[in-house]
Amino acid sequence: MFRAFSLIMAVISLSFPALIGSGMELRAQGNCPNCDLPPGCRGNGNQNGNGNGNGNRNRNCQRLEISIESDIDFGRVVLLGNGEARVLLDLETGQKTLIGDVDDLGGMPITGRAMITGAPFEQIVIDLPSEVAMRDPTGGNARIRDFVSDLAGFPTLDANGQLTFNFSGTLVIDAETNASGNLRGRVPISVEYP
Repeated sequence: MFRAFSLIMAVISLSFPALIGSGMELRAQGNCPNCDLPPGCRGNGNQNGNGNGNGNRNRNCQRLEISIESDIDFGRVVLLGNGEARVLLDLETGQKTLIGDVDDLGGMPITGRAMITGAPFEQIVIDLPSEVAMRDPTGGNARIRDFVSDLAGFPTLDANGQLTFNFSGTLVIDAETNASGNLRGRVPISVEYP
């Protein structure tokens, strides 16, 4: 599977200025060494046209690539009390919703955006993490969880072999997490052909 990372940063008060993705691309890893290739293109015995005369010579065997076009940015927020607070970003509007002992200090919230490139009309599987830890060098930390995307149930690459999608999560902070400073985190996004 390919894995890319969206960076999340924050300055507390609690602020999350985005780093614009520079097209970070990583190759497949893990149990399926060729899952970045479409089915039928993964090696011997998979009708890949390697010398058997009846293989799949006309198949587009383009490897998957994922690039991050924008990172998640929660803007600037401040924890007011000792309770738990959550910051949500709406995928359609990018609007920030604050829940709990938190106040908005400005900054422009931005949802993450990624582009996947591969073989045209192929179905893909995209995996977002369940939770990501954010930290800064002075010991500040927070969590992002409940990741969401605007992907359809069975995402499929278009005629150009591309698919762009938005993603976001919920920032969770409380007095025990020591959420302060310039927090950063990495959101690993993996993609593979089924």
